[in-house]
Amino acid sequence: MEKDTDHDVEQAAQQGDTQTFIQPISERGSSIDSTSALAHRPEFSIRCWPLQSQWKRTTAILVSYLAGGILVHQFSAEVLVSILITLTLMLVSWRLWVPIWYRVGPSGIIHSVWGYQRQLGWAHIRRIRQDERGVLVFYDREPSLHSILQSFYILADGENLESLLTAMDYYLAGRVKKNS
Repeated sequence: MEKDTDHDVEQAAQQGDTQTFIQPISERGSSIDSTSALAHRPEFSIRCWPLQSQWKRTTAILVSYLAGGILVHQFSAEVLVSILITLTLMLVSWRLWVPIWYRVGPSGIIHSVWGYQRQLGWAHIRRIRQDERGVLVFYDREPSLHSILQSFYILADGENLESLLTAMDYYLAGRVKKNS
């Protein structure tokens, strides 16, 4: 029977097919322990949207942008310039106005914006820094300008912050330096 299986594998390889062979549990050893370990891997998902969670702060920022636009209009007397500057400020701070989803799991951190997803594997995380409002995630292993520009902040509070840190600590397992 073993020769038939080898022959089937060779035949599938020649045809470019993919086959999966499942061994009985008794032949695999202690797979029950590894299965339960896989089932207990923490996964965490959070939506960061300052416009909703910190609406007072976000409104204050918007008011300051509008005040800046009015000041520019006062000094330049150009309506188009003041509108352009106000819109530029709003565009640069797009993370305040647009919800961003973060998922922390076995494959890394996935963040989604408007259907576009970017995945950052655990091997690419240089370090994290926690504060009272969330976690700053630093990209890459070597400090560089690219690493700084690719870093991102996951806004979380209370129980969400604890769950986020628990999941990150599990996957990073002491290999990442954490600064408070």
